[in-house]
Amino acid sequence: MTRIKKSRTTGPIGSRHKPAAEARQTRERPVETKKKGAGLKSGSRNAPQQEKPQHSGQINKDPRHGSKKPIALHGNETEQQMLQQMADFKPKAQLAKVKIAPLPPEQELAALEQDEKLLALVERVENGEILTGKDAKYFNSKTARHAELLTLLGLDDEEVSDETEQQDEELDPLAQFERTDWRKDLLGE
Repeated sequence: MTRIKKSRTTGPIGSRHKPAAEARQTRERPVETKKKGAGLKSGSRNAPQQEKPQHSGQINKDPRHGSKKPIALHGNETEQQMLQQMADFKPKAQLAKVKIAPLPPEQELAALEQDEKLLALVERVENGEILTGKDAKYFNSKTARHAELLTLLGLDDEEVSDETEQQDEELDPLAQFERTDWRKDLLGE
């Protein structure tokens, strides 16, 4: 048996769809009313004022705010004298930067040896770490000052190391050979 499709031609069920032009014509228009304005009209300050009946003793007020008192463009003599006195004024006391009294070398050396930041940096350097930036700058300045203080106080380890080097040279002839600069002898530099 062959299949027969059901048809839907029973008649119009709903209203038909109108084209846009036809829909615009049948639509109800809203009632046009004037919009309410908010505030005063623009430029009302500059508009000519309406004449109101004046009462006795009343003056027309300017709608603009502010003082109407005239300002002198050139100052009077007393003000100029005051300005000259202010320009010539010199303070009795002078400001100066505070000078910190330097510590004796012994105390400064003790403070450097107890500096926790410096000790931590020395430990890092001994572990083979390379310092950079502010740490390197701080480390270099403090170690240089430490060396200066040691030479100033006579606590320098160079004299002790010189004695040990002389003893080492006597014991090890290769050490003296390695320290000798042969370029001066051979090349004449």
